[in-house]
Amino acid sequence: MSEGRPREVPLPDENTVVCIVEKILGGDHFLARCVDGARRVTRIPGRYRKRMWIKEGDIVLVAPWEMRRESRGDLIYRYTLDEARKLVEKGVIPSEVLEGEGL
Repeated sequence: MSEGRPREVPLPDENTVVCIVEKILGGDHFLARCVDGARRVTRIPGRYRKRMWIKEGDIVLVAPWEMRRESRGDLIYRYTLDEARKLVEKGVIPSEVLEGEGL
């Protein structure tokens, strides 16, 4: 069991981008608006499929595909509201991400 240590929140890097889920397309696919200005069709990889539940308006971390970088990606982490607020405080993501969703 964990000793009450907070888990490490993954930060976006050069291979990942923060996005907001706009629409659920079905079949574990989602339409996401990313902070880099792109809209991507994302999916939940098989290893996360039963562990991650996504709804519209969630702030997520997406790994864009190598071949179709501007249009496709894998959803690899869902931020909680507190985690997203901490990322805004650190300056990792712009505050408009939370304000745009009414959070």
